[in-house]
Amino acid sequence: MPQDMYANRAADICAAVDQMDDNLEQMALEDLPKEEEYSSGNNTEIGGEQKQRSWLGKIGKGLSKRTKNLGQGLGLVSAPLSQEDEDTKAMVRSCRSPFASEVGGIACQDPDESKLARSVLSMMIRQMGRNLLQGQNVMNTSFPIQCCQPRSLLEIAAEQGRFFHAFLPQAARATDPVERMKNIVACFVSAMTLTSANFLKPLNPILGETLQTEYSDGSKLYMEQTCHHPPISSYHLVGPGGMYQYYGHTTFDIGFGYNRMFLNTSGSRTLTFADGGKVEIGFPKDRVSNVFWGQMHHECLGEQLFTDDANGIRCIITYAPEGRKGVPTDYFQGVIERYDPRNADAEGQIVCSVEGSWVGFVDFDRVRYWDVRTTTKLGVAPPSRTLLSDSRHRADRNALAAKDYKLGQAKKLEMEEQQRAERRLREAVHGKKGGHK
Repeated sequence: MPQDMYANRAADICAAVDQMDDNLEQMALEDLPKEEEYSSGNNTEIGGEQKQRSWLGKIGKGLSKRTKNLGQGLGLVSAPLSQEDEDTKAMVRSCRSPFASEVGGIACQDPDESKLARSVLSMMIRQMGRNLLQGQNVMNTSFPIQCCQPRSLLEIAAEQGRFFHAFLPQAARATDPVERMKNIVACFVSAMTLTSANFLKPLNPILGETLQTEYSDGSKLYMEQTCHHPPISSYHLVGPGGMYQYYGHTTFDIGFGYNRMFLNTSGSRTLTFADGGKVEIGFPKDRVSNVFWGQMHHECLGEQLFTDDANGIRCIITYAPEGRKGVPTDYFQGVIERYDPRNADAEGQIVCSVEGSWVGFVDFDRVRYWDVRTTTKLGVAPPSRTLLSDSRHRADRNALAAKDYKLGQAKKLEMEEQQRAERRLREAVHGKKGGHK
């Protein structure tokens, strides 16, 4: 595609974002079929006009009312908190990140950031709908660059290493596999706060994009985008003096629910030590709630598993466990147990309990291993020499950082088209199955 065509498309995309309506809730739902008007008692709009609820909003309100009525009928809604839940709620609220949401997780702190994220999400959904109706690829929609942050997804992922110094050297020195497991769990639970709160979309890494990072404790991280579709990022972090190594790959998929977005991360994460120890680390699920209205916030849900097969030790954590009334969703609980790797589905023998808040603290048998108020982050910097493929050399990223949106969008379109062209060349040689990367 000629350069002037990239520039023209970039200008159109930037103009579309500039023209987004301020009424975000209506904009999010305006393309959906409408139902009849309604009024709620005396709560009419100024001037006497009645509100008009979209069919999606009406369904949501109906579900909410039915759920509430069912809960009242069962005696659940009006039931007071148990003493255990009261104590847990007080414990969680006593030690949390200043950016924590009242209901749980990390909240978006900047109203303008929420507005921008909602605007572009609505625009993207409508554009994908138009592409579908026109028989085009629904994913062939370029994300407006001024609604991104000037960092690649690789740069976001590198943030999690900034707490490693507080836990992994102790884990490396530990001779007791249970003590080692405690430090590993505390490390990776605490690191989730470092990659949360990215409500503005990071730039997608292009195939072959790399990132080299050096931490102030001497650790070094090497990353590369090794697959474009599905998006797979591979990494290898070497701790100071080689006392530990952390490596693996991750991919993700995104889904949407009513006013929510779900992010499911998968892949492999392995942590090894100089003495031969090895621990595999699982992934929790992520949810961004109130993507169209309400306070936007990020939560971690479901189970996370840490396994040390050689020593028959594992830790199972449940985020936002069911049945805990009134407790913020960042609360988690779990156990470390001994188990037989040959019969992993069998119930293990509990060694100790773990509980805490992933935005505040981790306790094992009520002994604190991480406290957000006292843990400091490592400094990070690029090495003196980096590859030309390094994220920091991306033309679109650097134009975005300089707030030159039209240039940034043009460079982004150019990179996306180049990536598609290279994919077509691979498919011509290897076929679609062999050239999918």
